[in-house]
Amino acid sequence: MTSSDVEHTALLLSEPASEYSLFLSSLSDQDKQFLGLVSSNADFVYKYQNPLSHDLALESIDLEKIYEGVERREQEQEERGDQSDKEKLDFQDLVVVELLHFFRHSFFKWVNKPECPHCKSDENIQGVGVTRGPPASQDPDEVGRIEIYKCTKCGQQVTFPRINNPVSLLRTKEGRCGEWVNCFMLLLQATLGADVQIRYIVNYEDHVWCEYYSTNLKRWVHLDPCEDAFDNPTLYCENWGKSMSWVFGFGLGYVVDLSDKYITKPDKQLDKWAVVSHPSVVRKYLEYTNNQLLKKYYTERLNGIRDEASRLLALSEEVVSLKENELNGSPTRTANKNDVPKGRQSGSAEWTKTRGEAGE
Repeated sequence: MTSSDVEHTALLLSEPASEYSLFLSSLSDQDKQFLGLVSSNADFVYKYQNPLSHDLALESIDLEKIYEGVERREQEQEERGDQSDKEKLDFQDLVVVELLHFFRHSFFKWVNKPECPHCKSDENIQGVGVTRGPPASQDPDEVGRIEIYKCTKCGQQVTFPRINNPVSLLRTKEGRCGEWVNCFMLLLQATLGADVQIRYIVNYEDHVWCEYYSTNLKRWVHLDPCEDAFDNPTLYCENWGKSMSWVFGFGLGYVVDLSDKYITKPDKQLDKWAVVSHPSVVRKYLEYTNNQLLKKYYTERLNGIRDEASRLLALSEEVVSLKENELNGSPTRTANKNDVPKGRQSGSAEWTKTRGEAGE
């Protein structure tokens, strides 16, 4: 890290917010709508930093079963002996692999439609509307919206609140991809420890997943708990057949455009400029947003370091260098694409087909 790098970071942290306000005021309604989706996720990863939440998360899972699975995977990896040192997963990586498997097959439940409490089935459930959740001050579960259904057999109204509090999801253990990733990321952070970097990944066409930074592989690794998918960034375009326009990653202190990492087939690249007017809008927005997120990270995470230059160095090393490792390396051979079933496995076949994710 050179002195110019430190000076550049200091400049970012001191850039006046008034320029950002001027930029926002010049945006079209279309651009504001697009960037509003991006900005709504800017602080997402901070919710996984609470040590009390980590304790609750660890108490909710069968760690003994998970570590037994890790030992089995270590033994299988050694017996295969078909991987170079660069491809071999270490203990931490195998913990993530096993946690994914445990979460998908033993912990969380997918909900297409809620079950009628009277009929004990979702076969006759039909959607009738959506309403907003209660005020935040009265809502420890952080319900963003409530889906309303009706059972056509018995006439009972059934609701499905979309919970955003990951600790609450440890109790309910159900939902769709938003709830799945939200809860899994808390378990991931708690299991790996507070120092391990994780981030939340959002696709504009309505799917979310996550990543963690593997110190062994020296890169960010794709994870999709809905699919029990490890290190398979081609999953969406080349397996599901999903078309996408934008993909963004949200970490501690930054947001980054990951579209090139996950939109892996040219024919699956939707027109980016159908949802935002010009490349400069996204570039400028990311610049200003990262400025603000760096300030937040700087204030909340690095106050224990007294020397100003050292604080800036730590900031750049922990945030900027990690952000720049997006495309280093390639998926390991442990992610055998031939073993992955074609098309999306989470959700009903009808729902998956309407989303263009059935692999057809």
